[in-house]
Amino acid sequence: MVLVQALSYTALAVVAALVGGVVAVYRPPDPQMESNVQHFAAGVVIAAVAAELLPGVHGRAPRIVVFGFAVGVATMLSIHRLSKTIEKRDIGGQFAGAAGLLITVGIDMLIDGVLIGVTFLDNPDTGVIVAVALAIEVLFLGVAGVVALPSDLGMARKLAVPAAFGLLLTSGVVGGVLALEGVTGAPIAIILAFGSAALLYLVTEELLVKAGKVPETPVSTTLFFVGFLAIFLLDMLH
Repeated sequence: MVLVQALSYTALAVVAALVGGVVAVYRPPDPQMESNVQHFAAGVVIAAVAAELLPGVHGRAPRIVVFGFAVGVATMLSIHRLSKTIEKRDIGGQFAGAAGLLITVGIDMLIDGVLIGVTFLDNPDTGVIVAVALAIEVLFLGVAGVVALPSDLGMARKLAVPAAFGLLLTSGVVGGVLALEGVTGAPIAIILAFGSAALLYLVTEELLVKAGKVPETPVSTTLFFVGFLAIFLLDMLH
């Protein structure tokens, strides 16, 4: 059953989110380590888009691909604007500093979950690669979510954040599979194009922008290519 298969690989990302949260609680990474992880995750996500998602829409009608990309970019820009609005208005009480990030990541988790579900429906091999790539992304987001919380918050409440990320991701997978099972053609192509745009936005406007706040080093640059090559080789061997 597609749903069971999709959820079994999504469990990797759920565990990764929790591992990231635990690491952030007990041993928060320094800025250079964060930058290294962000570079690696960026390489992984770009490889997944280039090797798995874009080939799935390459043969579709251009207007379908353009529509999916346009909606994806517009959605991510809207989420970014929502995040900034929340931060400016100081919404969330003691969580005001983290509210924008947590809401943005939460929405991103739902989108990523739907994307995993759709890729398993379209091609299970593609689904595996996308799920593995997103697990590495979610590892970083688990760290970022916990680091953004007030330092005096209890451990259980901090770990509830990556747990919630995992729940949202799983909900997206279930919703995507149940809503789109049996659907083929243009709707799937639109979602794949949408997902490609969303992930490219994540790389260019989130991972690499934040990583750029720390001076580049040969190690961080190399890790970008290591991440790209790891997913590319996994795709070749799978």
